Amino acid sequence: MQRLILVKHSLPEKIESIPAREWALSSEGRQRSHFLADKLADFQPGIIAASTEPKAIETAQIIAQKFNQQVEIVEGLQECVGVARRRHRTNFGFVEEKKFFETLEAFFATLDKLVMGLETATQANQRFQQAVENIIAKTPHDDVMIVAHGTVMTLFVAGCTGIEPFQFWRQLGQPMAIVLLLPDFNSLEIITLNSDKL
Repeated sequence: MQRLILVKHSLPEKIESIPAREWALSSEGRQRSHFLADKLADFQPGIIAASTEPKAIETAQIIAQKFNQQVEIVEGLQECVGVARRRHRTNFGFVEEKKFFETLEAFFATLDKLVMGLETATQANQRFQQAVENIIAKTPHDDVMIVAHGTVMTLFVAGCTGIEPFQFWRQLGQPMAIVLLLPDFNSLEIITLNSDKL
């Protein structure tokens, strides 16, 4: 039974003066990553991949230590261009949290409309899905573990399972893992720091 384990990165150190894509983990984020690594110990990943963003790479490296593996950094797994709490990338600018949630709700509800940033939800999902499929193709038998970001992960999981994306996105922790059975991407399981299933 091959499984895809999508891991949302842990808590970053938020520095308003630099783009969110450049944030690294906070000390609490590193500690949380170790806790999640313990919860993921029963998996058998043939590959552990991460997006190009430091917070995802660092989360993946901490988890990979548990399996005595290296992390493969993969283009295409990064967050949607324009998405980051409080400080949005490129042309989206700084917004208050209430406006951020309203914008994300619209983003998930209108997949083909450019709501924020430089990608529609459909474009971001296609990019992420292609990257995931390429990683799975490299590891046709073992579990596949990918450390990425909440919005693109939500788009992908919603496309596979039909869940309502905005409410699902709102319940994601930092870090946490979503487990899907391959090859059909079904049988959703959520692993959090507080419980085995959400």
